[in-house]
Amino acid sequence: MKVLEEIINIQRCAWETSDDGLRVAATLAARRDSAVYKGHFPGKPITPGVCMIGAVIELLSQASGSNLSLAKVNNIKYLSMMSPDDVDGATLAATLNGNTATATYTKGDIIYAKMKLTVQPYHETALL
Repeated sequence: MKVLEEIINIQRCAWETSDDGLRVAATLAARRDSAVYKGHFPGKPITPGVCMIGAVIELLSQASGSNLSLAKVNNIKYLSMMSPDDVDGATLAATLNGNTATATYTKGDIIYAKMKLTVQPYHETALL
C-alpha cells in the first residue's frame, strides 16, 4: 500500500540538499475515505503509527529519487494521537543523512511523533 496515495495527501512539499544530507518539509491532508481510517478506529479514526512511518519512507524516497525501505526503527515517540482532522495542515519534517532518517510530525505547537529510523535501498524482500 502506498501511504501517500491511500491515507495521506501531500499538499505542499519542499526539499533541499546540503552537506548535512536531505531535508524535506511537507504539509499534509488526510484521505478520510481511506479504509484505514474506517477501520482504525470506527467512529474515532486515528492515523496508525506504521502508516506514519511509511509516509516518512515514501516522502524521503520521492525527494531523494531512490526507492528506500525501512531497515530498523531506532527510536519512536508517539506523543499525541493524530486524527484525520489533525493530519489536515500538519507538517512532516524529515531528514536523510546517509542511511539515518529522522522525522517529526507537528501542527502548531503540538508534536504528534518523533522518529529516528535506519533506511536502506528497497529490495523485494523489504517490509516497507
